[in-house]
Amino acid sequence: MSFHFKYKPVILKSGSKIYRPMIPLRIKAKESFDALAILDSGSDITIIPKEIAEVIGVDYKNDNSISGISGFPIRAKEGKVSIEFGKGREIYIFEIPVLVPEKENLAVIIGRLGFFEQFKITFDESQKRIEFKKTLGPSY
Repeated sequence: MSFHFKYKPVILKSGSKIYRPMIPLRIKAKESFDALAILDSGSDITIIPKEIAEVIGVDYKNDNSISGISGFPIRAKEGKVSIEFGKGREIYIFEIPVLVPEKENLAVIIGRLGFFEQFKITFDESQKRIEFKKTLGPSY
């Protein structure tokens, strides 16, 4: 079985409208938080904002740094969270590693590690939608 989500319209500061591949999910550590996250095939790992990490009580393991499009490193802490994701009767729960940057006011970004292995994911730009088909999980 498979399910899909439509891209979400976003208004930029310039006033232009773009569509982003965003998905609803629940992030859980000690507490849970419902979020709308950007699905980013170019991101190695999931990024969650410090504010959300504090609310749900993420346990940190190590300090690290990340760099995005700017190339400048940002300090971040490593942790793990549980993700509840799906649609209708197809709801899946699994753990993924996350980085929590010290910088505030960031979006939730779902990266490849731990998430993309769970599904065959098709980005359909012409229809502005993302389709998910559950796989057997990682095949390491």
